[in-house]
Amino acid sequence: MLDDKYAYLCLALMYLIAWAIVFWKNPWRKGMLKVGIAGGLMGMIAEVWYFRDYWRPPTLFGIGIVGIEDYIIGFALFGVGGYIYSSFSKREIDYNRTSKPVTWEFWYLFLGACVLLSIFTIGFGIHSGYVTFLIFFAISIFIWTKRPDLIRVSLISAFATLAITLIIYYINFNVLFPHFWDEYGMLDEPFLGVKFFNIPFSEMVWHFSWAMLCSMFRGYRNGVYYK
Repeated sequence: MLDDKYAYLCLALMYLIAWAIVFWKNPWRKGMLKVGIAGGLMGMIAEVWYFRDYWRPPTLFGIGIVGIEDYIIGFALFGVGGYIYSSFSKREIDYNRTSKPVTWEFWYLFLGACVLLSIFTIGFGIHSGYVTFLIFFAISIFIWTKRPDLIRVSLISAFATLAITLIIYYINFNVLFPHFWDEYGMLDEPFLGVKFFNIPFSEMVWHFSWAMLCSMFRGYRNGVYYK
């Protein structure tokens, strides 16, 4: 039986395997690496909100302490969610159809999301699970209204990432660490802690909504279209 301090690390490493498969098939590997580096940092920063009321996982440095696991999983999730569609679909970039990059608008959305997450979780005490899902969905819908062509990319990526997540979570939280969420989760709010095959419903929604959003980052920010 593995020690609990390896539970989060095992989860992160399994996602890294998924990342490696997506990376192997991805035609834009340099971009995927850059996104992953930024995603790793965000994975660590995100715990500012999630350690308060979502979970306090054991890491190699202790319980509820930001660790290398946060960087690995952030690195992997940005890559898998952001590039799984382009890696496995046969659709190519339409270089004859482009729109003006919206880099500043993209960063405004990012900063606005962080501000809203802080206001509603820290300021009003609303559980970060609810706030996160709503922000991811809201921004996704906003991008859909501006780029309807990305709806297909968004939804396919979301369901594909969810499928990967269910496999990884089943192994990690049924075979290796079946007691993890009971000991380290903070999901007593309605619906968040409901489990299917010992996988919290909140985790399914989180990964689905995240992939739905981040799969559109490249196309939306850079004005990229698929044929």
